[in-house]
Amino acid sequence: MKKFIKYLVFLGLVSFSYMAYSDNHMPRTYGMEGWQCNFDKGKDLDDLKRFTKKFNSYADKNWNKPYNSFILTPFLRSEEEVNFDVAWVGFTNTHVDLGIIQDSWFSTGGNVAAEFESITDCNTIGYYMVAEAREPSIPFEEGKDAYFAIHSCSFIEGKSAKDLAANDKAWNDYNDGRGFTGGVWRWWPGPGVSNSFEGDFLMNIAYHSMEDLGQYLDDRLQDTFAGTRPDSILDCDNPRVFTAYNARNRPWEEEAESEE
Repeated sequence: MKKFIKYLVFLGLVSFSYMAYSDNHMPRTYGMEGWQCNFDKGKDLDDLKRFTKKFNSYADKNWNKPYNSFILTPFLRSEEEVNFDVAWVGFTNTHVDLGIIQDSWFSTGGNVAAEFESITDCNTIGYYMVAEAREPSIPFEEGKDAYFAIHSCSFIEGKSAKDLAANDKAWNDYNDGRGFTGGVWRWWPGPGVSNSFEGDFLMNIAYHSMEDLGQYLDDRLQDTFAGTRPDSILDCDNPRVFTAYNARNRPWEEEAESEE
């Protein structure tokens, strides 16, 4: 019950924080599903990547809502924190769209769903509310790898979601100055996410290469000593870094154009 009450209070803070943005600077939000899976015997990442071709053909035919997905493979992690082989994360414009797609998957997935289940054994599935703190300046490319650094974050004492707008601006100005091209998103936990999660949200920082991640680490060290990094309102742990294979990429503008 305490977790549930905390969640309701937190939703209120999130909604209130969006009011701190002007109408032209509302953070973009998404619906997200996250699956944590192990490979079935004799199956591996190559099998899952091959499956995405059939999956995309099915989705193109059956779904009228944009759905973008990534296959996450653990890279920099500790065994006690990451105990699965692979994750699948999918993003939609809204949770209503995610529900429409999920209903379609249940009713029409058929052989495609069966093939996915023959490759993976997924025991953990959860929904997240995603808010974009920084849009990447280089778009993701279907069939190509990026890297997701995922932190568990909590607000420091005296700070809350209503302070995000000003803090995001400071950090985005800083990252613009150092030439960072990646994106930043907050994944707020929703249905299905473990109640043992103690943070306020997960923060996903996307890098286009490991060199970009290395540049961030060097800049962090140098700018920390120089005192030129912005103040943070968050307490975040060391990230787990995943190779993020862009399994499906459909422009979000498709739906916006169809609604005009």
